[in-house]
Amino acid sequence: VGIAVDRGTGEVASFFQTARYAAISRDQRVRLELGEDSLRAVFEGVTDSVFLRRRGPSRYAVGLTASRATIRIGPTGLGYGAANTKLVLRRGAVAESLTTSRLGRLKRW
Repeated sequence: VGIAVDRGTGEVASFFQTARYAAISRDQRVRLELGEDSLRAVFEGVTDSVFLRRRGPSRYAVGLTASRATIRIGPTGLGYGAANTKLVLRRGAVAESLTTSRLGRLKRW
């Protein structure tokens, strides 16, 4: 059970960091859409463009609860409205948390 939560948390954290670096490298705002079944990253512009899609943590039978299911990251890597967004991944009694800062950092608890 703990391994599944650890793996799901690691994949969500990796997804976040990959999308953040993409925003910086393309100098374009990115929208992250986080759900149990899927994780999507979209370059925002005149026409939105999905550039990263992964299966969500539910594939490990891990639930995902987010205080904000959509996070925006600016071209500088800073979060827009993402400060203190808390993501909790849980399976049974085992849980791990990820928290974002307005600076675009991600902390794993």
